[in-house]
Amino acid sequence: MEFKQSLWRSCAAAMLSLAISVPAAAQPKTEVVTVSARPGVTIKYLEVLPADPPKTAVVLMAGGKGVLGLRNSGEISTDLNLNFLMRTREQFAREGVAVAAVDVASDQMAGLNGDIRLSAAHAQDITKVMAVVRKRHNVPVWLVGTSASTISAVSVAARFPNPKLGGPDGVVLTSSLTVLAKGLCGRSIYFAQLANIRVPILSIGHEEDACPCSPGGAAVGRRMMAALKQSSKKEHKVWTGGDPPISKEPCWARTPHGFLGVENDVIKYIAEWVSQR
Repeated sequence: MEFKQSLWRSCAAAMLSLAISVPAAAQPKTEVVTVSARPGVTIKYLEVLPADPPKTAVVLMAGGKGVLGLRNSGEISTDLNLNFLMRTREQFAREGVAVAAVDVASDQMAGLNGDIRLSAAHAQDITKVMAVVRKRHNVPVWLVGTSASTISAVSVAARFPNPKLGGPDGVVLTSSLTVLAKGLCGRSIYFAQLANIRVPILSIGHEEDACPCSPGGAAVGRRMMAALKQSSKKEHKVWTGGDPPISKEPCWARTPHGFLGVENDVIKYIAEWVSQR
C-alpha cells in the first residue's frame, strides 16, 4: 500500500512538472503602430504577429467607411470589429502571416467613400503603411480588401504596380464591389485602372452573397479576370456553405457577404495562396 501511494505521488509530481514545462499555446503578439502618412497626417494600424517569424505579411483593410477607432490597447472600438477581415485577424496570425489591420488616416476620421478610396492621397497613405511593414519584417506585403475596401486595394495596386517602388507584392479581394447599386455603392473596382495591375491577384466571392454590390458567382470572376490584363497570376475562387445570416442586411458582415461560418477555411486558403507566391 505504501509502495502504491509512493508511486502515485511520484507520477503526480512528474505530471505536474510536465504540465509546468509545456507552455500554453502562444497568443499572437499585438501592437498599435503609428505611421507618418502625409505632412501633419498619421495613420495607425494594429499589428498582429504569429508565434514564429513570418514569411509574408498582409495589410488588412476593412469595408464600410473603414473607421476602426483603434485604441492604444489594440481594441477596435467601432462595429467594424465584426468586419470579415477584422474579426479574422488573429486567424491570419495563426496561419503564420504577419497582420497590419489599418485604420483611416487622421484627416479622414469621418470615414472613407468610394472617391476617397480611389484617390491618390489614400493610395499614398497605404503605401506608407506597407513600407513600414516591410521595414519591420523584411517580407513580401500583400493588400487584402473586403467589400468597399476592395476598391482601395485595386486602386493602390494600379497606381503603384511595382513592389520595388512601393506597391504591394500581391492583392487579395474578398466580396469585391463589382456592381453599382443606388444608395449602397456608387463606385466599384472597375473605377480603378485594373489593366495596370501586374502583381498576383486572388479574388474570392461567396455564391450566396445577396449584397447587390458584390455578387460572388463565376460570371463575376470571369469579367474581373479579363479586366486584369497584366496580372502575373490571377484566380477567382467561389465559396459556398457556412452559417445562416445573423446580420439584418445582406451587405453586412455576419452573412455570406462576410463568409459567416466558413471564415477559417477562407483565411487558410488565402494564407496558403499568398505564401506560395
